[in-house]
Amino acid sequence: MQALLPQYEITALIGRGGMGAVYKARQIAMDRPVAIKILSNLLDETDASFAERFKKEARAMGRLMHPCIVAAFEFGTAANGLLYIVIEFIEGTDVSRMLAQQKRLPTAHAMAITAHVLDALAYAHERGIVHRDIKPANIMVGYDGAVKVADFGLAKMTSAESQSGLTQSGTAMGTLHYMAPEALMLGTSVDHRADIYAVGVMLYQMLTGKVPHGLFELPSLQIPGLDPRYDLIISKAMREDRELRYQSALEMRQALDAILTQPVAVAEAKDMHVPAAPMMASHSLSGSKKQPASQQGFAPKPHAYRPPPPASSAPFGKQAMSPALVWMSLLVLAVFGGVAWLVLTPPSGQQPVDPMALKELSASSNKTRVVASSSAGKTGPFINSLGMKFVPVPGTEVLFGIHEVRYADYASYAAQSTGVDGTWSDQSADGFMPADRPDDHPVTKVSWEDAKKFCAWLSQKEGKSYRLPTDQEWSIAVGIAGQEDWRDTTPATVYKSQEHFPWGDAWPPPSGSGNYSDQSRQDRAPNTTAKYLENYHDGFPTTAPVMSFKPNQLGLFDLGGNVWEWCEDWYEKDRQVRVLRGGSWNIHAPDYMLSSCRGQSPPGFRNSISGFRVVLQRP
Repeated sequence: MQALLPQYEITALIGRGGMGAVYKARQIAMDRPVAIKILSNLLDETDASFAERFKKEARAMGRLMHPCIVAAFEFGTAANGLLYIVIEFIEGTDVSRMLAQQKRLPTAHAMAITAHVLDALAYAHERGIVHRDIKPANIMVGYDGAVKVADFGLAKMTSAESQSGLTQSGTAMGTLHYMAPEALMLGTSVDHRADIYAVGVMLYQMLTGKVPHGLFELPSLQIPGLDPRYDLIISKAMREDRELRYQSALEMRQALDAILTQPVAVAEAKDMHVPAAPMMASHSLSGSKKQPASQQGFAPKPHAYRPPPPASSAPFGKQAMSPALVWMSLLVLAVFGGVAWLVLTPPSGQQPVDPMALKELSASSNKTRVVASSSAGKTGPFINSLGMKFVPVPGTEVLFGIHEVRYADYASYAAQSTGVDGTWSDQSADGFMPADRPDDHPVTKVSWEDAKKFCAWLSQKEGKSYRLPTDQEWSIAVGIAGQEDWRDTTPATVYKSQEHFPWGDAWPPPSGSGNYSDQSRQDRAPNTTAKYLENYHDGFPTTAPVMSFKPNQLGLFDLGGNVWEWCEDWYEKDRQVRVLRGGSWNIHAPDYMLSSCRGQSPPGFRNSISGFRVVLQRP
């Protein structure tokens, strides 16, 4: 196998089944673990159109960039002619194995998993992609707490389908227990509501430990104390007539959110954990025989999902609560680049919060706790309709986008707007396109004026207030607010510390500090005259996908490098140029990499090293 895919270092066979085999590997160029699915040649031999359909579906999978979806990195044909697809490797388990071990999950954990599955589906459905095989075995839970949906498109690509839910041979796509009635009816089309049906089945199973059949017993009759609104949610999701189901994943998610305005029980670490010998289920194929990690030479990982200690102070300087009023917390299974989430149950009279709540985030040895609400947060994290994530920044009245605005985000705006300048659509830089698909790279070649129009569109779309960060807010976010005196000054004249970089005080930058002008840029274009950091290699000659490097203590990514970020402010009182912060992939000099460094450009200027991030004004 190693000889067939020389760009990967094959480290273990994870499983083998009727569809092929799955291997754990290391992508040599990127130095990251991946899973490689090698599809059986029987699929191609029995279906002449399979290869073409595989390519089409693999490309569709590759465009799905969401924290709750297992990413697809590459597909192709191996040296022996077999098709393969390379996906994100998830070290952990899946919901099927969790149910096998525990029979049923604590209510709060079942809710958390369901909420994030719905987030993933809402994102995919908005892009016209239906999963078709939602089931516990396709819901991955990583050691870091991340919940991810796997195998988007595989059910479709492995059987030639008509407009109905049946294959050309009359075989239904999906797994029988989780299939919507219309998927079993010849001549009936299948749409995104079939996924919603499957989520209802899975939620019932997680709550009760049973798969519902026929006239099933309501969950609240089986579980003492269970909120009967779960009965209504499951029943509506599983209506035989799809016109009577939830019409979108977002609608079902909002119904779940409403339940969470009531108290939930504290989850104990013992109630939810990854098995000591977990299956690498995220990389299995239908019908495969999976091998426990302990049989593959992998050491068992420690148990996950340990609740943090009780909070001793209220978030963001509010009056501290007595120990008797400390909010109960449980670990919800979702992590966004090192920021995990807590569901918090407030004491009587406090503002309730729902599924999107932030856990302790750990950056190096430092830890910060923040509290969240998914309703565009009075205090905490929020995910908007584009999948952009926002977290609070103490000392400001905004929630910061944790990453720069992506190409895909801007493409949504351009597709739904008129008169958008098209310069942004060419993402080449230094004469090259980014090394991989651009959707998850920061959008570039956008002016300050373009960024403002994007904010206005997003604000109108969601009924919220989005804008660019101010220069002062940006300084607070990068951690140098205490070094700057903002009285009677401008970004041009404010005192600028010469000691602090986004990664700390060390020079040169340690490995993994961010995307700057490095050896990989020189490797891509050896004849370039551009200068670069010697002995520093970040792997990206131009832009990098957002969140490719470690976040800061607040959970914010790429405050140093990747692209310069437009701010609201004029640079000087003469109002000729606007402020940019953070540096970019083409800088190497220490002065330009300082956290305090400001760039400046006219508001209509566009180039390949400038983009932006947005903030959300608190109500």
